[in-house]
Amino acid sequence: MEQIDIAAFVRIVLRLVHALAGAIWLGSGAYLLVALTPLRGVVTSAQDTLRAAQLRFRRWWVIASALLLGSGVALMFDRLADGRGTALYVILLLVKVAAGLLALAATGGLLPRGASWERGSATRVWLSGRTVLLLGTLAYLLGVLLSVIYPPDPTAGWR
Repeated sequence: MEQIDIAAFVRIVLRLVHALAGAIWLGSGAYLLVALTPLRGVVTSAQDTLRAAQLRFRRWWVIASALLLGSGVALMFDRLADGRGTALYVILLLVKVAAGLLALAATGGLLPRGASWERGSATRVWLSGRTVLLLGTLAYLLGVLLSVIYPPDPTAGWR
């Protein structure tokens, strides 16, 4: 019987956790933005529904964000530590990390919201739900691309 490589198993679990957390984060954001937000000005009860959905999704958002950050950092160090990543891989990884962190910071209220956060301001428009969702989608798609261009791990058991 063949011995199970614990490190390869952990890498597979980390990849699955990272992908699932990203799907939850993007899915809940898309639902709020596409399904609920447009109803805000049309249906009087929509504002209450939107607020309730935001409160309900917040717990999932926090969990998904923590899992994304934790698994992403672990996977990043794992991939960079073995020295097989190319310059293209590192550049795409930096773009992915920047897009993901900006999206997480904007949705989590981590960015400063002083006078430049007034209704209709360029900062508020730029960090709108659509932009944040696009940044999150960019980070997710770059993750898919990075998993394709990175040299395969022969111990992963599925490549």
